[in-house]
Amino acid sequence: MARAWAVGAAAALIALLLYESALAWVSIMGPALLPPLFLLLSYVGIGAAAGHASVSLTGGPHRAWPAAVVVAVAGAVLIGWGRNAELLHPALDALPAALGGGACTAVGGWLGLVLPNVHRSAAPPSVVAQLKTVEVRAKPRAVPVSDGGRHHQRRAPVPADSSDGPDILEFGL
Repeated sequence: MARAWAVGAAAALIALLLYESALAWVSIMGPALLPPLFLLLSYVGIGAAAGHASVSLTGGPHRAWPAAVVVAVAGAVLIGWGRNAELLHPALDALPAALGGGACTAVGGWLGLVLPNVHRSAAPPSVVAQLKTVEVRAKPRAVPVSDGGRHHQRRAPVPADSSDGPDILEFGL
């Protein structure tokens, strides 16, 4: 779980850098709708990246949740009460802005925790080693056979099952 906390801290640092970038953008362009929206969407991305990286490092979402919590709290605090935060939400009080920022970041973190992650196995290696393998292959095509003027479709013979090999799952038309 220490890795998840470290990922959360790194993501919080990135959230701070994005927050400062949004403040610079507002000071150059004036108060507009685009910088706060950019910041909120960025925080969704930061949350997702933090959750996904933490799952990769810890091996499962049940141990990776601290990263999503840390970055969501950091996002909420920055947007609600960060340096010159009123520039980013001139029409909102600090608490609703913080709740919105934290919610966007938490949604991203949740997505990062639940999205498929190719860097981890869905089951522990001891369980995967006990599973039977399955071979998937196309069914043989039907062979037309003439039978006294009537045409029938006959399938090619299927090889006998052997209990020591993989199960065979056939598909086709």
